[in-house]
Amino acid sequence: MLTILSALALVMLMVAIHACAPAHARTFSMTTLGWMLGMAALTMSVHIIQLTVARRIDPSTVPGFDRLFGWHWPSLMWGFEITAWDLLLGLSLVCAAPVFAGRRYATARRGLLVSGVLCLAGLLGPALNVIAWRELGIFGYAVVLPLTCLALSRALSSAPSPLADRSRPDHSISRSEANVG
Repeated sequence: MLTILSALALVMLMVAIHACAPAHARTFSMTTLGWMLGMAALTMSVHIIQLTVARRIDPSTVPGFDRLFGWHWPSLMWGFEITAWDLLLGLSLVCAAPVFAGRRYATARRGLLVSGVLCLAGLLGPALNVIAWRELGIFGYAVVLPLTCLALSRALSSAPSPLADRSRPDHSISRSEANVG
């Protein structure tokens, strides 16, 4: 259940990033949101299947049950989970970084890049059949991403509200500021 709630929170984070993104960064923010929606759909499906289907099947009646529904490597469900959390989350975080192009957003940008690259590096574990390498991805989303969210909260709180009065001057990240740093 915690994974499902985490996935929903991450989707909402990317919605906020897209809503506050300056016009010139909208391609990155929309791509970020797309990857995150894919991640959330995949991981929520895995966990709903585990909660509702897998625990109601007698493993002795399904040949290869552990390879399909088991929670150890290699299994189909764990493969889907690695795809969600290492590949799709990693791509989403890497694509979110360019949205924060100004010097004052350097911490958020670097945190997103480091977290995303670590998630993507977690793919080395299954690819090389050294599953311990997956810890790189776990470190990326379990340690670096929550710390990055502190910088993101500051960046997003200083961004203009998407519901702000449009007759007022635009306070989004200017192109000149975006080119700094």
